Amino acid sequence: MPKSIKTASRLQGVSPSGLREFFEIGAKLEAKGIDVISLGIGDLDLPLPPFLGDAIADAFATGQTHYSSNAGILELRQAIVDRYESMYKLKYTPEEVLVTCGALEGLMDIMLGHINPGDRVLVQDPAFGYFANQAKIAGAEVDLIPMSPDFDLDVVKYQEAFDTKPPQMVIINSPCNPTGSVASRKNVKDIVELARDHDAIVISDECYEFLRYDGHKHTCAAEFDYENVIIANSFSKAFAMTGLRLGYIIAPVHLMQPIYQVHQYNTACAPTPIQVGAMKTLSNPKAVKGIIGSHRNVLSDRLKVALECFKPIKGFKLTYEPVAGFYLFPNVKETGMSGPEFAITLLEESGVIVVPGDQFGISYPDNIRISVGSAPPNRIREAASRITKFLEER
Repeated sequence: MPKSIKTASRLQGVSPSGLREFFEIGAKLEAKGIDVISLGIGDLDLPLPPFLGDAIADAFATGQTHYSSNAGILELRQAIVDRYESMYKLKYTPEEVLVTCGALEGLMDIMLGHINPGDRVLVQDPAFGYFANQAKIAGAEVDLIPMSPDFDLDVVKYQEAFDTKPPQMVIINSPCNPTGSVASRKNVKDIVELARDHDAIVISDECYEFLRYDGHKHTCAAEFDYENVIIANSFSKAFAMTGLRLGYIIAPVHLMQPIYQVHQYNTACAPTPIQVGAMKTLSNPKAVKGIIGSHRNVLSDRLKVALECFKPIKGFKLTYEPVAGFYLFPNVKETGMSGPEFAITLLEESGVIVVPGDQFGISYPDNIRISVGSAPPNRIREAASRITKFLEER
């Protein structure tokens, strides 16, 4: 690059995604004919549900391939409003829903619409690394708030952070990526009220809302305060449509306006046929129940297999068993390696991809995230066998 050309200063302190680095190494190994097992990516290998696929195909067949409203088709936004009223007794309007190209676009719109350079943002630790980096791109000073030992939100630590310097924004995520934990209702309520009392916005990422097991209930953060909570959600995980990129933001009008303003200049609209498919699916409770139930059963079974396979491995410390999502987050310190050392060496020597804990914050450098979303039971068992052999030979 010519010396006179400089990168934007907003990228200072924003590291390239370490997750992508591991997948690129894995792709190079596969190109050499090596069998690589990916337990890294937060994706699903489950097929697109037929009802949803048929609805999308019908949208193409009937010519629904043009621009929709910038905010998203009205019928989809109304279906989202109806769901939140039915499930959480929340009375939103379609004007308070913004359909986005995946939850990530929506989160970026939120950051750029509500953060000024120097604003303080609190992010739970561990959490999906994009939260902190998107806030930094918007100019925020990010502080990571460690979760409790059982991976719940630690209200005392949030209170201490507010007492030090009240933030502009708090970002929470339940069910949590990478831990598979579900925040307690009381702690979500306490943090929402703490933020409200200090005029701070709460961003609640609830993209794994449907993927809960054994009767664990989801708490929607907006149940406790309509005025200072923004919900980010997605169709990706629940409907196994990660590559179709469809998410949404829900917020009261006074918080939505700046988000919508950024969205207008970020994209024309989410893909119309995908919106139509999601609308028809979401408007059919029987279809939704069947899709979610099927996906829950598959992922719950995979997590059980993973726990059976990985818990006995010498050097793995798995004190928390996930109740949601499709991740395990074991500590590997007893192997003699940190999370990053373990992950890169395992990939290079055994062809298994896991993600080191430092990609999700600073509090768990000796952990790794294992994803079973794209790994059927036979591949989980094979990965565990390779890891066992990898450790025995060291």
